[in-house]
Amino acid sequence: MRKFDYLQIGLALTGLFVFLVLAIGVYFHLPYINWIDHIGFVVIREPVSEERTWFFRNITRAGNPTWTAFVAIIAFIIAIIAKKYDIAVFLIVNVGIFGLGTMTVLKNFFQRPRPSIVHLVNEGGYSFPSGHALNSILLYGSLIILVHYYINNDSIRYTFLTLLSSLIIAIPMSRVYLGVHYLTDVLAGMALGGFFLIMSKEFIFKYKTREVFENAQNS
Repeated sequence: MRKFDYLQIGLALTGLFVFLVLAIGVYFHLPYINWIDHIGFVVIREPVSEERTWFFRNITRAGNPTWTAFVAIIAFIIAIIAKKYDIAVFLIVNVGIFGLGTMTVLKNFFQRPRPSIVHLVNEGGYSFPSGHALNSILLYGSLIILVHYYINNDSIRYTFLTLLSSLIIAIPMSRVYLGVHYLTDVLAGMALGGFFLIMSKEFIFKYKTREVFENAQNS
């Protein structure tokens, strides 16, 4: 029987703990939430400029629910054609159930209004947690795991890992800069996404090391 990676499970539980701390703070309007959000606007949103606005308006599109669902479906189809059924389940569980499904439930539960500052993009609905942050972790984090295990060429692998990691950082930042999310929204989305991502990897895949994946490819 495969052994779990308890270090990664510990990181996942840390992410869940961070989410719960933020969720409790938002629900009960605790002072530390306002402090974190103020820092977020000062550090990330300022200064507002045409160049930064153009960049973040474009980068935020990579976290739109429609786009993440489209990418996940394409990857799912490729996995089915390649008969990698564990990958197909991994993507659907993360992006479909944990990402889009959980986001809808949590937003309607907390019903946190969006920031009352100038929004640089049009956005409706509630604010907590950030769906873009959650989806970016679950989609691009899933792709990072798959790229790490299934692409053997180091140059190609590191190029993809750098690109995907950059998206995971830039997309949540874009939400704060554009004024449609508080920093606590995106931190909560990232923390919860990290929890779901690691736990799904541990329970869905039967392999732990890259070498085992490579052996599975060649078998």
